[in-house]
Order: sequence, then C-alpha cells, then structure tokens
Amino acid sequence: LVEEDFLRASGPGGQNVNKLETAVQLRYRAAEAALPERVMRRLATLAGRRMTKEGVVVITAQRHRTRERNREDALERL
Repeated sequence: LVEEDFLRASGPGGQNVNKLETAVQLRYRAAEAALPERVMRRLATLAGRRMTKEGVVVITAQRHRTRERNREDALERL
C-alpha cells in the first residue's frame, strides 16, 4: 500500500545536488486499505491537498542530504 520513489532534491546537496536522487516521495494508497468511512474522512481532513482524488496520500521529503534521512522523515510524517 506504500510506494516509494526517489527524485532529485531541490534543497541542499552540495556537489551532488544535480546528480543524486536523494528526495523521497511516498504514496500511500488509502483507498485500497479498506479503512472505515469515518477513518477515511479523518485521513482526508488531515492530509488536505496531499491526498489525491483517487485516495492516494503523497508525501515528499527533501529536507536532508541523504536518502535514508529523507525516507525516515517521510515515514514519520506519514
């Protein structure tokens, strides 16, 4: 239910900023999770613009210079 993609971060990165894909984008397919209706409504409220019409919550993390730190950040926020 959670997909993970890596992309180039626009933030800090030094010499590798345009070469390495350190940003992480998580996609949580909430619509496929069989959540109760009230939980889905609450999730939609909390996610706001981060939830697509299809019920996918998208979180992008690019605060840190490494993939691992950005992955941790994205998972914490999810």
